[in-house]
Amino acid sequence: MAGPKMLILRGNSAAAGSYPDEHGDKIAWPNGALHVEAAKEYARRKGYEPIVLDVPGQPQSETSPQATQALKRFLADEDVTALYGFSGGGYNMRYILLSLAKNHPETLHRIDRVVVLGAPRQPESAYYASTYNQVAKEHKRKGAPTDWKPAKWDLVYRVDPPKSALPDDVNKDLETHMFGPEALLNEVKRAERKDRVRFSPMRVRGHHAPRGRL
Repeated sequence: MAGPKMLILRGNSAAAGSYPDEHGDKIAWPNGALHVEAAKEYARRKGYEPIVLDVPGQPQSETSPQATQALKRFLADEDVTALYGFSGGGYNMRYILLSLAKNHPETLHRIDRVVVLGAPRQPESAYYASTYNQVAKEHKRKGAPTDWKPAKWDLVYRVDPPKSALPDDVNKDLETHMFGPEALLNEVKRAERKDRVRFSPMRVRGHHAPRGRL
């Protein structure tokens, strides 16, 4: 049986000289800017198979190429239960969720995690499950499909990280925007290390460790 999958949406495309890669080199991003390995490793550590959509994050609308492809993948594969949007992909995330709420509200409950990085023009509240539950209810009254359950997902919303999040081996004059995926991944790694220390054999000696922790 296949495991859950996370659909990962890239940022905007750009010519060389705009956005740095993982090493700080400002390469071209024809398929959309994203530090792919950091995003994929985040997905794996949270228990998902990462699926990166190679479509740029601009333009942004319910019918944009990225939103159209993301909706197609999501609706065709019930194992997709998480969405991750970086920069332009984060802005398109709102349109994707809006389209699902209006046109396929019965699928919203399948989503258990939404990640939005580097899209500060939309507030965190724009991605709350309650926002799209309300849209689904309104369209239900207008005759849309009624076989839906209210959505309830874990939301991870981050703006650009501080300069301290830049890797040691890159120019510290770089903007931090592109390193949002690394910053989020490092949060997860720190939490995992804390859990390992908290539930290490020395700390739980003489006590029952929680199941699945050791």
